[in-house]
Amino acid sequence: MYRTVAQINSVMGFLAAAFPQMCTRIEAPHKSVQGRPIFLLRMQGGSATNRRSILIVGGMHARELMNPDAIVDLQLDLVLAYLNETGITIGGRSWSALDIKVMIESLDIWMLPCANPDGREFVMASDDMWRENRRDLPNTPFDGVDINRNCDIVWGVKTPNTSCDPFHETYVGTGPFSEPESCNIKELCDAHRFDVFLDIHSYSELVLYPWGHAPTQTDDPTKRFTSLTTGTCTNLSPANHREYMTKRDQLRFQRVAAQIVKDIRAVRGRTYEAKPIIGLYATTGTSSDYVYSRHIANPGLHKTYGFAFETGPFVGNLPDSFHPADPRPIKREAKAGMISLMLQSICAIEFIGGSLLGVSVSSLRSVRDDLLQTTPMGREWIALAERIQAPLLGVVLSDNSFTKEAMELLGRARELLGDDTGVVTQRDVKRGLALVDRMADRVKSPRVRRDLATLRTQLEKASGKNVREVLDDLLQPNNRSGRKRAYKPRQTRK
Repeated sequence: MYRTVAQINSVMGFLAAAFPQMCTRIEAPHKSVQGRPIFLLRMQGGSATNRRSILIVGGMHARELMNPDAIVDLQLDLVLAYLNETGITIGGRSWSALDIKVMIESLDIWMLPCANPDGREFVMASDDMWRENRRDLPNTPFDGVDINRNCDIVWGVKTPNTSCDPFHETYVGTGPFSEPESCNIKELCDAHRFDVFLDIHSYSELVLYPWGHAPTQTDDPTKRFTSLTTGTCTNLSPANHREYMTKRDQLRFQRVAAQIVKDIRAVRGRTYEAKPIIGLYATTGTSSDYVYSRHIANPGLHKTYGFAFETGPFVGNLPDSFHPADPRPIKREAKAGMISLMLQSICAIEFIGGSLLGVSVSSLRSVRDDLLQTTPMGREWIALAERIQAPLLGVVLSDNSFTKEAMELLGRARELLGDDTGVVTQRDVKRGLALVDRMADRVKSPRVRRDLATLRTQLEKASGKNVREVLDDLLQPNNRSGRKRAYKPRQTRK
């Protein structure tokens, strides 16, 4: 029922051999403690470079058997859907062929299904409740380190679910990244600029995000994990520490997690809960906290948003909760959550600007992060942009004339944002409306068409205004991005 490590690796090997234009199997930097190779599948289509990227990891805890299988199943689903130009339907949730095309051609997708192969083999052969890797612990009768307590984020600080005792199944190891399996996460992040990270676990039906060691606060940036004493094998000090996160990042985590919950619920009605990791229990040394913390510990590093899933419910006993007799319904939820996160990892502006034009889009990103993100109305416009960007990229990727127009309009937007006195001309508006109308002709979603109608209305009001006036208009409370109205493109004379 569950794949062995060899079978997991074989699927990735087959995909890489059969579809080399789309799939590459890559060996992780370090073999496991017992010398097993650890493989990833890298997936991308099209010819664009300089893409946003996502790393998905499963199987860090050995007994959580269904998540590595779910990742491998999704690899197969994505390859077939992309090459056959079909969509993917999982229970009550469907993604169109256009969604899949956009995802594969605009993202660099890395999947590491089985991070702890020694542990998985031990579970399938000997002890179905084993959690850790298979590290021999000298001078003790015990084996194993919890590789999801072994990362360099508040490492060696005890919680009820993090231990410095080799007897305990959440043993942290002898030092941060003492284990090759966790060190793979660090070195992959060192070598590649991942924008998003996901670590999939079981059980509890949760979508989690930082922080795990302390509650989050957004007011005092001096309260950072970098000032905490680590490696102490004592409790967090001070005990009342609250970890800082920018309001922008907190809102980003909350918004993405909420959409993942919605997409999972559509599969078969199960409602996962979105919350910070500490809402499950306090932890230190975890992978999802670590990857997000990297840019804070070292500002020269790329920011990576770290998420974790806890798939499936508790069903009365641990073995059936970790590896149920029929894991298929839960694997479908995991796949839906992964697709949801992938699609939300796309940024149309960065793809068109960075991948197609090869130019910086920092001015546009600054408007999003430093202006729109700071107000409720601005966040509504961000949400609208994220809803329409997949259809936009779908048209861009399938129509060369559309690609050229979108690139030119993005260039014009950068030009205007570089000069607050720059005025939006009637020609700018006309070109923007033409692009919106062409998009509306290609999409079927009523929600996206309503969003396009809202965007069209705002564009019509922009002519003759400078950038500051246009942005001020966007933030007015009466500009409700979610208002319901039918899409009615402006009629042109023949």
